[in-house]
Amino acid sequence: MTTITPDEMKSLETLFMSETGTPSILLMEHAAQGVAAAIARHAPKSARVLFLCGPGNNGGDGYAAARLWCLGGGQADVWEVTSAVRGDALTNRTLALLHGVRILPSADTVDVAEYAAVVDALYGTGLNHAIEGDAAILIHRLNDNPQIPVIAVDIPSGLDGTTGRALGADVVRAAETVTFHRIKQGLLLRQGVEYTGEITVQPILIRPGDDIDLGFDGLETFSPAALAPLFARTPALHKGDCGRAVIFCGSRGMVGAAAFCANACIRAGAGLTTLLCRESLLPMLQVLAPGATCVPLPETNGLLTPQAARITRETLDKADAACIGCGCGLTPDVTMLLRVFAEADCPIVWDADALTLLATHDGILPLKEEDIITPHPGEAARLLEQHVEFILDEPLDALSRLHDLCGCCVLLKGARTLVSDGDATYISLYGTPALAKGGSGDVLSGILTALLCQRNRLSVSLSTSALAAYGVLIHALAGLRAEKRFGANCSTPQALIDAIRLDDKEL
Repeated sequence: MTTITPDEMKSLETLFMSETGTPSILLMEHAAQGVAAAIARHAPKSARVLFLCGPGNNGGDGYAAARLWCLGGGQADVWEVTSAVRGDALTNRTLALLHGVRILPSADTVDVAEYAAVVDALYGTGLNHAIEGDAAILIHRLNDNPQIPVIAVDIPSGLDGTTGRALGADVVRAAETVTFHRIKQGLLLRQGVEYTGEITVQPILIRPGDDIDLGFDGLETFSPAALAPLFARTPALHKGDCGRAVIFCGSRGMVGAAAFCANACIRAGAGLTTLLCRESLLPMLQVLAPGATCVPLPETNGLLTPQAARITRETLDKADAACIGCGCGLTPDVTMLLRVFAEADCPIVWDADALTLLATHDGILPLKEEDIITPHPGEAARLLEQHVEFILDEPLDALSRLHDLCGCCVLLKGARTLVSDGDATYISLYGTPALAKGGSGDVLSGILTALLCQRNRLSVSLSTSALAAYGVLIHALAGLRAEKRFGANCSTPQALIDAIRLDDKEL
């Protein structure tokens, strides 16, 4: 599925209605059916539900959903910004009153704690300013009562549907957002992640393919259902068919980073995983990552010798994919290996300390087109010589600049991770605060390296960015499984590795 902006959605609806003769109120009715179904997921069918309705089409969706809720046996009260509505909203307001919906006289009479659920149909995607007056007061009351589930219609009121920015201090915090036809881009960007809750896409008669030729360049998403057929193994498969991975990670005090990366790589399907490791770390890593072979790199006084570069180059010559960076340290000897990895023929995953070194050493960038860099906002800021606030506030711009600088696939980590190769841009629909823990990024790098190793055996041909986006999906789903078992606070990188699956089972 591809995201869509509010302006694109408006153009699509106008074109669809013009070409098919479909009245707009029929689209509104289908939207309201999705809202009514969402209410039923959060409240008993006989429950009393509050509908907050604005003056536009978003309010019209709310009036229609209130009528449907009453027809299904529930009770519906409406607080409205104004009774002076027009067009489809007026028609649905009139029908709502005919079917037992009660209009509340003023905001002062609204006690949100009396309701089993609340529907936010105030302003939708057309809003471009901060919410004020009684509507802002009610939003504040809602957010002060988080135990009451809020269903947002198309987008939480107060959120920009294109950028995901909060338009003011008062933004509806939804338990579920029912958006129409396609996910609005702003639901997944910036503050959108914080306010949207679960996202449900409700069809409204426009067929999925009707907007293919309109030139909309949205963000691509992947479904978990695609994983199992993509990574299916044939009975005669052997480890050589599944690729050879080489990993240079870890340093004194950071041995766990190398182990997490290697074990995740093995778990995610790499046929043969080799750890290039400082010889002083060899005993620990052979215990922590017993499924990986280890190639020791000679050291003198704690620093790699020049011979380490030759050994690394010879090992990379046999690799199908490699990774450098997770906890590898920032000592001068690592720079020597950085250049060896940059010159390797196989695709490379660049993470953590390797990214910090790339930001401070000339002559290495740009990388190969099939390489992947995996910066978090701080690492991205160092690469671009920007403040972290810029990365957080302009993630799509930062993504584009990183690609221009590094010349390869960029995976910009965040609550909704972005991936781009300068052509297609992907965004993850899944995430969990269980991943907000040291070691989670090492696991992701291991997964990405394993997927790059297996590229030749996949059932379809995938670009590096698509493969990286699948890696993000696998990582996020593993995080959700770990969270389900241990909770967001108590999940560990090892629990994350144990939860890696190349299918969508046990979600």
